[in-house]
Amino acid sequence: MHMKTSKKLFSSILVAIFVVSPFLVQGATGKVDKNYYLAPSLTIDDNLYVVGSDVSTYGKVKGDLFLLGGSVVVSGPVEGDLMSSGGTLNISGKVNGDERLAGGSVMVSNLVGGDLLVAGGQVNVLPGSIVGKDVEIVGGTINYSGISNGRVRIRGGDVYVNGRIDGGLSVQAQNVKLGPNAIIAGDFNYYSPSEVVLEQGAIISGTTNFSKIAVFQDEGMSVPGFFSGLITLGLLVKLVMIIIASLILVYAFNKQTNMIIKESVSNFWRNTGKGFILFVIAPVVIIISLVTVIGAIFGVVVGLIYALLLIISSVIANLIFAQLCMKYIFKKEDYNLNWWIIILFSLIFEMIFFVPFIGWLFKLAVFFTAFGSLASYVFNKARD
Repeated sequence: MHMKTSKKLFSSILVAIFVVSPFLVQGATGKVDKNYYLAPSLTIDDNLYVVGSDVSTYGKVKGDLFLLGGSVVVSGPVEGDLMSSGGTLNISGKVNGDERLAGGSVMVSNLVGGDLLVAGGQVNVLPGSIVGKDVEIVGGTINYSGISNGRVRIRGGDVYVNGRIDGGLSVQAQNVKLGPNAIIAGDFNYYSPSEVVLEQGAIISGTTNFSKIAVFQDEGMSVPGFFSGLITLGLLVKLVMIIIASLILVYAFNKQTNMIIKESVSNFWRNTGKGFILFVIAPVVIIISLVTVIGAIFGVVVGLIYALLLIISSVIANLIFAQLCMKYIFKKEDYNLNWWIIILFSLIFEMIFFVPFIGWLFKLAVFFTAFGSLASYVFNKARD
């Protein structure tokens, strides 16, 4: 049940990423910084994407905003869409478009012109928050005290609703409570082991439909402790990092990356075999080297190089997959990969993993191809 939940939730978030990913195709300002700070006096005229440990934006972003960090704060206005993932998210700046968030702890207290999609361990939508369209929240402990002009769907462990919802409300949770300021203009549908707790003052204008379940579940959804959500968030962060790393390789090391991709596509199976052999033999050589004092230094150096090649290969594999698709599906030879293609096929490549047996086998073959081509490139450069 938990694995089914992870796949379902992961696919939903992937769809969300797919919907907003086109903003990366246009002109954008990219930053990779441990501590990024956009001052209130500054304005970004196009799209902005940032990766860092602590990321804070207090200035205005006229385009879309994409943030990934351990701690993320958005206080300045965003004229486009906002997408952010991190450990702790605090969003208070106005967002004219859609807002999509994933984090361990998520706090929302802003105006959202479009839809709001949140996945988190602890989610708080505070009073004063206004969402122009629909709201979708998945989490462990959820407090929704904002205003929504559309419908609201919530899945979690403990859910507390104390805001105004102009559309219908659907809740699937272990415990459900409506606070004294809760106003539900539409129907209220909820699935839970026990009936909702209605505090004095709560108003439900539509009909209330209660479905009692012994153990909290729904069509493949199970959130007893939100472990599935945490797994999903881990996969999401990994995916975002791979996409960003792929973009860096293509745009910062274009010549070298294209050479490796071209070699991989032209001689796919030869490089697959080469990568597999190297993948198996290298650890044996490293272990044998570490046994002797003289060979220890050599073993450590080779081990570090080996680990680095593995990491880079996992990123290049996405690019090779994209080039293979462009060549054999779209019949475009030596296609220059752009932002849109990289993002789109990175998403598809990750989703292939969920295809039983064939999916992970194919991904492994592409990885070995990348590993073999990259190792050959490094060896030839070192020899020259």
